[in-house]
Amino acid sequence: MKDNGNDDRVIDRLRWALEGDRLPANAKDYATHLVNRLSQPVRVSVLGLPGSGKSELVNMFAGHRVLPKNAALPTTELVWGPTEAITLTSSTGIVSRIDGIDFDQVARSRAAFLKVELPIEILKRINMLEVVTDGGREDIESAVDWAVRRTDIALWCTQGFGAAERAVWRRVPDGLKDHAFLILSKADVLSAEKLLSARVTELESVVAEEFHSMFAVATLQALRAHGASGVDESMFHASGGAALRAELLRHAERGRRADLDSAHMFLARYQVPEAVAAPEAAEATEPAPSPVANAREAPAPVAAPVSKPAAPVAVETPKPVANAALFTEAVRFLKRRGEGLAGIAADLGEGNAKDLVDSCVDVVEHLTDLFAQDETGCAAADAFMDELAEASDMMILMQVEDGDGPAADAVTLLLQLRRDLEMQLAA
Repeated sequence: MKDNGNDDRVIDRLRWALEGDRLPANAKDYATHLVNRLSQPVRVSVLGLPGSGKSELVNMFAGHRVLPKNAALPTTELVWGPTEAITLTSSTGIVSRIDGIDFDQVARSRAAFLKVELPIEILKRINMLEVVTDGGREDIESAVDWAVRRTDIALWCTQGFGAAERAVWRRVPDGLKDHAFLILSKADVLSAEKLLSARVTELESVVAEEFHSMFAVATLQALRAHGASGVDESMFHASGGAALRAELLRHAERGRRADLDSAHMFLARYQVPEAVAAPEAAEATEPAPSPVANAREAPAPVAAPVSKPAAPVAVETPKPVANAALFTEAVRFLKRRGEGLAGIAADLGEGNAKDLVDSCVDVVEHLTDLFAQDETGCAAADAFMDELAEASDMMILMQVEDGDGPAADAVTLLLQLRRDLEMQLAA
């Protein structure tokens, strides 16, 4: 969507709509989901085996060494706060708080989960969660299953992404894989061993199937680039950290924009006025998170059906393609995801319609992200971006509808997008 008007009042308008009987009962869950999504930063989880460089990557994003070396910390989340503090949760659920950053006291506490509050600007946009395991297959599978339910963007740190890691990664939903990055997090070590180029080449096909993209980052060099006098931009760029940071923040911003678009469409659908009296926000008493339980999950977005299904996107006369590789990659992606969507579609009528629409939304978001990276000035790519914007608006409406009809419309829309891409390639 373009020109969504006043984003600042969206949460107030949603909360106002949730009061009393202003919304149908089956629309309230989705409105609550939108409030929760827009009230918190984008959630980034850093995953991988022990020793893969997760802590240093988190420190790189923080801009200094927050997490000490060899501290044997539990799963730790970095969030924004006006002053430095650590909240500790024990394995029995007891919560305590330390003013300031004192990891020696943390070590003595034997906490099972840490929440570190820091007045760092980037944490207003993203939360950083480092998921810690003992490296055993069962432990890492359990931790990944827990983490993906509270993750918007995933970073998997590795030096080789071998068979054991790939087996664990297969547990991650396809929708999250479209918002996941494979990080070769000790690129300087791999380069010194003359392995980096071969490793990147070896993993290209895996990344194409399983991740949004791959970054090689010399994390220690990236961390050294952040000095007391500021950031050494040339060193930070050479480390690979600058490219990863820019792409992650761009991805996070696009996700936040999509949430705002969904909220605006929802508010327009239920005719919530622009000017409302802001309701007093109730204090949230969310249970302390645990590495194996109490993960926060978004409620199913459901609402009353609309009067008629959305029409397919209009197709214009194909324009010449200047970037055939981009269109070929998009067709390949749609073919791959289509197999999984067909499997979901086969079970329609058994409560899977919402899952199908959500999967279609992820596909459109991924395609939008893919085409946004085109810098060739391809007129066909620009035209398809406009088509994707229309498709995104339609998908948002489909997310708040009941029944199998919207799911079928969503799949039809994807099929038309694929046909359009193939027509562009054939033009």
